[in-house]
Amino acid sequence: MNRSLLHPSVRRRALGRNLALDLVAAVGAGVTVALITTLLPTIARRGGLEPIGLAALAAAPFVANLLGIFAGRVGPRSARQLGMIRGAGATSLLVLIVSSAPLVVIAVTFAFWLSLSLSGPFYLRLWGSMYPARMLGRLVGVAGSVKAGAAATAALAGGIFADRVGGLTAVALAGAVGLVCASAYAGLRAPTATRPTAFSARDSIRALRERPVLARIALAQGFYGGGLIAAVPLYAIVNVDRLDLSLSDVGIIGIMTAGATTIFFLIWGGVADRRGPLVAMRIGSAFGLVALVAYALAPSVGVLWIAAIGAGAGSASIDVGIAAAVSDQTTIESRASAMAGWNAITGARGIAAAFAMSALLQLGFVNVTSGLLLCAAISGIGVVLYAQTSAEEAEMESEPEGALRPSRMGRAVQGLRAVASR
Repeated sequence: MNRSLLHPSVRRRALGRNLALDLVAAVGAGVTVALITTLLPTIARRGGLEPIGLAALAAAPFVANLLGIFAGRVGPRSARQLGMIRGAGATSLLVLIVSSAPLVVIAVTFAFWLSLSLSGPFYLRLWGSMYPARMLGRLVGVAGSVKAGAAATAALAGGIFADRVGGLTAVALAGAVGLVCASAYAGLRAPTATRPTAFSARDSIRALRERPVLARIALAQGFYGGGLIAAVPLYAIVNVDRLDLSLSDVGIIGIMTAGATTIFFLIWGGVADRRGPLVAMRIGSAFGLVALVAYALAPSVGVLWIAAIGAGAGSASIDVGIAAAVSDQTTIESRASAMAGWNAITGARGIAAAFAMSALLQLGFVNVTSGLLLCAAISGIGVVLYAQTSAEEAEMESEPEGALRPSRMGRAVQGLRAVASR
């Protein structure tokens, strides 16, 4: 390695350059994800998409996560390849300009999420190599705030734009923004990082299963997240069929969710520093459960605003907690494979959950309200399991030899962008 890279002034310039590029990339990620998660399901429902089609949209990121287990073989191995894969995902959204067929909408959504799943594990490892552990929390806090701010702005502007010129056109425009911003990934540099080694699907599962604490958290998240995922297709039906919301109304809900996520990300980071990530996950999952019940019973859009705040709080706590747990329990060398394994397990769960409730609705076994309350009951099991997972046991379980241990806030945010959802 070139010794000049060790000089403090050189390191500061490199850090500033990487952060500036990361912020540009964060804007693109925030804009594209906001339009796909906030507006696209409602747009598709207004276009006549049936509940099973909405389930396919909800399942797309989890199918992608399941395939992400092969990221060690076909995922990026350099920053340039990272930019190419993320850019290809954003480019896929441009297809919506020329076709609005349901199968095309679903395929484009899947292609976008697949680009994130295949590149996420490498991006997680790159973050651990680019930034000093002592500064990681502050740096990622800035990047996370920029991403959430971009998402909030895009949700509002996208909703207004969609009402005037068409929803799919607005989503395609977000793809163009994402494509431009994705070029920033190619400029990221980590001079001290070694070239990542390839890992197999079996390696990914083994890296996760070797840590009992992660296995217990995965069980709790399986129920909690499963209920939330099953509810996603039903949200669009509430928006359109029950409340007849405009896309601008839906955009405002997206703004409130993104704003709550931004604020609670910082709050849960502080809780994780003082009390541990499991405490943040316990409290935050309770917020998410309340939000789900509120959506089930909402008689007006005002209740959905409250639900949006709760959903943002819950999402932030789980993102922080899962990333912290994975970073706590693995070395930097095994972190990418462990995250790929986590994504695969949660992906399999997400596929089943997304289709289960929509199938029951389509077959007439439940209506929207009872279906959402059933989802809340499933999530409630996860909240109980989180409460029963011992924070002390997680702290006592030994760190793998040779692991790098930054501050807990740093570990919490280190893998944030590679986490699968929500």
